[in-house]
Amino acid sequence: MTALEPTPADHAHTAPRRDGNGVDLHYLEHALAALGPAMAASRAATVRGHDEDVRSLARQALSLQTSQLAAISAGLLRWDRPEAAARAPGPNDAERWTGLHGAALDRAFQVQLTTHAHASISAARTEMVGGASPRARAIAEDSIRAQCQQLAALHVLSPVVA
Repeated sequence: MTALEPTPADHAHTAPRRDGNGVDLHYLEHALAALGPAMAASRAATVRGHDEDVRSLARQALSLQTSQLAAISAGLLRWDRPEAAARAPGPNDAERWTGLHGAALDRAFQVQLTTHAHASISAARTEMVGGASPRARAIAEDSIRAQCQQLAALHVLSPVVA
């Protein structure tokens, strides 16, 4: 977790609401922050990936990430957090990918997407255990399903990522 990402302690004072609790808010803010690097990797691999299967997976991943971004932003707006909901993945997320091309980009994308999928599944499971918002739980359930599918697709691509 980076210094910019919210921590559970940041939401310890968040009063429980009829439609959720601090765990839900933490999950939504963390998921939004995690999307930036994943989306930057997917954008780069979509355009500059070497392998057509990697480019195809990157397009699928970016489509999923865009949908997740919309759902998470809507959830944050329901929590009256417009400043958090408006925080889109920034240019700093893309900087890492500017110098990568071809097979090196393919490998880096696979590693990034694998790391993101594992972290996303872990965070979603935490939401499922401690969260109270039906909307946040639905986002978490969808995330687990989608990330498991992406991990399976990554496993088929190549032995680069274990």
